[in-house]
Order: sequence, then structure tokens, then C-alpha cells
Amino acid sequence: MFIRVLSHELRSFFRDKMYTFLMIYPIMMAVVAYFLMPYLREQSNMIASNIVTVVFILLNSFMFGAIIGFSLLDDQDDQVLLSLKIAPIKVRYYVLIKLLISYILGVIATILIILAGRFYDALSFKDLLFITILTPFQGPIFALLINAFANNKVEGFVIMKMSGIILLVPIAALFLTNATEILIYFLPGFWTARIVSFSLLPVDFLLPSTFIYFLLGLIVNGLVGLFFYKLYIKRVNI
Repeated sequence: MFIRVLSHELRSFFRDKMYTFLMIYPIMMAVVAYFLMPYLREQSNMIASNIVTVVFILLNSFMFGAIIGFSLLDDQDDQVLLSLKIAPIKVRYYVLIKLLISYILGVIATILIILAGRFYDALSFKDLLFITILTPFQGPIFALLINAFANNKVEGFVIMKMSGIILLVPIAALFLTNATEILIYFLPGFWTARIVSFSLLPVDFLLPSTFIYFLLGLIVNGLVGLFFYKLYIKRVNI
């Protein structure tokens, strides 16, 4: 079933120009990162370079969340979810498979941006592994956020623009180095940003290790994703 849904999604991505753009966007980001990041490290101050690093790492998974989010809205408009209610597979499993696709594509995009931006020079393998596992959660969460509140693509675009703050606020992790960081613990992207800043900034943070931030990040991302998932299945009645 996973292969069938994946095949269907990939065909859909390349039939729709918007989806095609969103699919190649991470590749474009990787190319930009390949040339921009070394330049910033040499010519700019470290804060500017670190901010761009965090944005690049977070943005790729965000885009795949948008793809799957709008794909789910298409399924709703085309009555696909309704027709699946009489199919052998449960509708919720179908939705979860699409969210898993978003996560897997996010993993691939995260690895690509790490390699293109040469972030492996600044971060340890352990932290790179944490980032690769944690960052792609932005995709499923963002897809569920769109579908929890949008009834069509127009509303989905509005929510996507408004929710851009969710992507930008975690940058504050670069500046909050004491207990005030607790104020943004509820943001899924904070935990990735903190792991990045842990290696890039020579300061002491509230928690002693990236492993603790990673574990807490898994918990927060899981809870936030579950919250939006519950809202979504209640709204579409599946």
C-alpha cells in the first residue's frame, strides 16, 4: 500500500506545476547553500551565518509539508477520502502514509542541505544525526496544520503564509541562552535550531547536552503533531 500511495503522490507532484516547483525547491535551496554558506562564513559575521544555517535546515521540510498538505486538500475536494471509507484500507492509514512520505522526503532534503551547505564541518556526526531525524517532523506537522483549519486550497495558502512565523521564531534559539528559552519550547522547530546553535555558539545553554534537546524535541514534535492530527480527523470526520 505504501508503494502504491508513493507512486500516486509522485505522479501527482509532476502533473501539478505548483507541486513540481515545491519538489525542486529543496534542490534550488541546496544549490544556493552550496555557494552562499562558505561565502557567509568568510565574509559575514557568525550571527548572520548561523541564522541562514537554521533557516536553510528548517525550510526544506517545511516545503514538503506544504506539498502533502495541499495534496490532502485535493483528496478532500475530489472526494478521495470519502471513497476510501469503503476501501479495504482505513482512511486514517492512508493519511498516515502520506504524512510518512512527507517525513521521508524531508529526511532526504535535510541530508542534501547538510551536504550542500557543508554543515558537517561545523557539527558533530551525533548532532547531524539528531538534526536529520528531528527536522523532517516539520513536514507532517505543517501538513496537518494546514488541513486542520483549511477547507480548500485558498484557505490553505492563507494559513501557509500566516504560519511562516512558526518557521522564523525558532531563530530566537540563537539569542536565548538562559531560562527564557522555555517560552518557545512549544515550537517544533525550536529543538532543531537549538541543536544547531549548540554547536555554533560558544555559550552555555539551559540544558547541558544536545541529546536532552533531541529527546525533548521528539516529545514536543510528537505531541504537536498528534494535536493537529486529532483536529484534522475530527474536522474531516475520518
